[in-house]
Amino acid sequence: MKRTLAVVVAFLFMSLGLPLFAQAPPGPLDDDLLKWMVGEWEGTTESPMGKSNDEMEVDWDLEHQFIGFRYKNKIAETDPAKLEAMAKATGMTKEQLQAPYKGKGVMTMNPQTKEYIGYWFGSFRDISQGKGVREGNKITMTWEGPMGSEVRTFEKAGDDKMVMNFKGKDPQGNDMSGATTLMRKVKKEKGGKS
Repeated sequence: MKRTLAVVVAFLFMSLGLPLFAQAPPGPLDDDLLKWMVGEWEGTTESPMGKSNDEMEVDWDLEHQFIGFRYKNKIAETDPAKLEAMAKATGMTKEQLQAPYKGKGVMTMNPQTKEYIGYWFGSFRDISQGKGVREGNKITMTWEGPMGSEVRTFEKAGDDKMVMNFKGKDPQGNDMSGATTLMRKVKKEKGGKS
């Protein structure tokens, strides 16, 4: 019985596992706009919450197959009435909404379809998936997650200036939009991480 099980497991490994080993990974992601994004950024966001101070770091990851984002912001100015409305709409407390926000994400391009794909994980315990396309110096992605859906653009507005616009709906279906303007602090030229 044990011998038969071992033969079946070996057969399954060879028939299912070996083709995976035979596939070569794609070469490093070669996209000039994603390369340009790599570096450290700082700026501000204007949104229904008010104004925030933002920092973002972008690095290559997994042998140049993805870019990784680390993002944080802190509310600098807010309208108390808008904060109250946002708390009611999201089911969060005003204190939770005013806490510094942190997020991490990854983005890459599907080698077959050339579609941009990404995942975002935020300190509001949100996980979102995004898909989109590039047109010129702008990537437009539609993001879906428990905090709502949105269309977000990443635009190269100058050698050291990135503008991100977003428009969407919160979990209750209310319209939300805003813009983030970031300036480059430091450009990173290092290779990918494992």
